[in-house]
Amino acid sequence: MAAGTAHGPITISNGRPGTATWQVNLRRGPLNDLQFSPDERLLAVAGKDLGLYSLDQSAAPRFLRSDDRNYGTVRFSHDGQTVLVITGAGMIELLDARSGATRLNICCSTVYGEVAFTPDERSIANAGHWPGLWDSRSGQLIVRLTRDRQFHAFGPIAFDQAHGTILMGSQDGRVYCWDLTTRQLTALSPAHAEYVGTIAVSSTGLVAYAGFGGTVRLWNPRTGQERSLTAAHPTSNLVLGPDGATIMFGTADGAVEYWDTHDPISTNSLRKPTRYFQTR
Repeated sequence: MAAGTAHGPITISNGRPGTATWQVNLRRGPLNDLQFSPDERLLAVAGKDLGLYSLDQSAAPRFLRSDDRNYGTVRFSHDGQTVLVITGAGMIELLDARSGATRLNICCSTVYGEVAFTPDERSIANAGHWPGLWDSRSGQLIVRLTRDRQFHAFGPIAFDQAHGTILMGSQDGRVYCWDLTTRQLTALSPAHAEYVGTIAVSSTGLVAYAGFGGTVRLWNPRTGQERSLTAAHPTSNLVLGPDGATIMFGTADGAVEYWDTHDPISTNSLRKPTRYFQTR
């Protein structure tokens, strides 16, 4: 796993107590996002610059881009050959993972909202004030998911492959669910006071979401039922565990907590200062 603070220090570990860890420091903060490559050999680091850290070499990160453009999201393609990013200027770009050369440039979204490949990688989804889907080969707009530009921006993006849906969390405190085939809104979670800052979808389709420092909520888009993990207060993104039912996140007191979505009791925790979190 990799865990980092907003100021840039990153800790990489296999998660087992007593085993070796690696420390990585960004040349310039802040840290915006972390993502492992599909072959688990690289960790992409998005901040003012865009870097790749090799887990094989444990050396300083290699910077794909060192241009102060404030990269908000970084995602690998399935083959690991390209990375998808969004810049501080709202530009969505596909970059060659080796050279950093631009393969596709799409205008525009907002750096607050994530960008992501759809599961089949035929499309790129953007959040922000006007969420949409773009053709990943041509860069042409396929569809806008809302009728017009929204006052409240959408932030995190997640997919439920089993049910063919895309989910986005909004600053209005709700999670929106669209069918990827019809592109129609199919479900909307209850509204809460805090922004939805992070989403994770379990193997059963249960949606875990939370705001920064808020309560983790578990929502079923098909039934509309929702319950809360009242003792769980993440200050990082939520990450789905390898069993498909556990969610993990960092807390303000420096722990990484593991929670079973079927049983509202924390199952384990590690001590690592965490805000941005990723597992492989």
